[in-house]
Amino acid sequence: MRSIIIIALGTLLCIPNGASSFAPSKHGCFRARSIRVNSSEESEADTTTVTIQSNPFLPLLSDGLRRASIATNKATSDQVFASSPSLQRLRQQVKQLTKVAPSSLGEHAGNGLFATKNIKAGTIVGLYPAQALGYELVAPPTDDSDEMQDLSMFIAGSNEDELYFQANPHGNSPYLHATDQPLFQRQSLLSSLFDESKDEMTPPLYLDVNPNRNSELDEIWTSHYINDGASLLNTKVDGDSIEQYYVQSTKAKNCCHIPFGPSPILATITTKKVKKGEELFTSYGVVYWLGSVEDPDEADVAVMTEKLQEQIVESARDLQKAMESASTGYSNESSDLDQAFNNL
Repeated sequence: MRSIIIIALGTLLCIPNGASSFAPSKHGCFRARSIRVNSSEESEADTTTVTIQSNPFLPLLSDGLRRASIATNKATSDQVFASSPSLQRLRQQVKQLTKVAPSSLGEHAGNGLFATKNIKAGTIVGLYPAQALGYELVAPPTDDSDEMQDLSMFIAGSNEDELYFQANPHGNSPYLHATDQPLFQRQSLLSSLFDESKDEMTPPLYLDVNPNRNSELDEIWTSHYINDGASLLNTKVDGDSIEQYYVQSTKAKNCCHIPFGPSPILATITTKKVKKGEELFTSYGVVYWLGSVEDPDEADVAVMTEKLQEQIVESARDLQKAMESASTGYSNESSDLDQAFNNL
């Protein structure tokens, strides 16, 4: 059985995972259920421990979460956001331009993020917190099996986070987000382990959020409140409904999440003008919603439509434009954030 390993500051968990690698699939990404490895399962625990101790990814993920924890917690965030005038202004900008309130989509959507002033396109309106980091890596079969090995791993930032993610697996998380992938064109936390000259590709890096920690966050970390303006829930999933989803989601979308500064930080930047009082919306994409539908087998057929591929390409173009906008308009903030993280 393939598995994802989750670690929270030394605590080991083995999580069976029936999902394939992250791609349009009927399972979505990291759809898993937590099972604690205890002393009664000594042989399995010993095997898992050896794997983790020899895993070169672990110290890099742990250090990334340590820095992220300092930057996101309002008790320690001044170590980052008071370190330069540009970062002070960025934090004040987010505070002045946005507020968290119940989503206009209805009670089922929870809270959302709203503009408190008119906001021009190309404005950063929040950063995305992380209480867990993980990567996805699939290796060739061993001599004992014909199945590909799923070597994916997540680590949680604290025991509290570990308990939350046991009860709320990453595969079901509305907050799970890729924070580093080839399209992002920045050095991942894991990049030092791979040699691009030998065509070695760094695996995608993901973050996840424990919403029970919201009250501890510095006021700039609000991106996880942003909803999708459309969904595929409670509808028959086929080519028509997927096309309609993209039409509605694209129309509502006024911002997107982009890599900003050092890995694993994501920022949210507006892609069009947002009027005072309007809710900020992004697009989660059809892969996210296919992981939530009740009939994944039917959705698998629909996901292969040509229209869907066109929409994915268009979304990638929008992301690229947003990244270029941030690199021009927020170059000082990005550089200062990188330096502040390196100093933690």
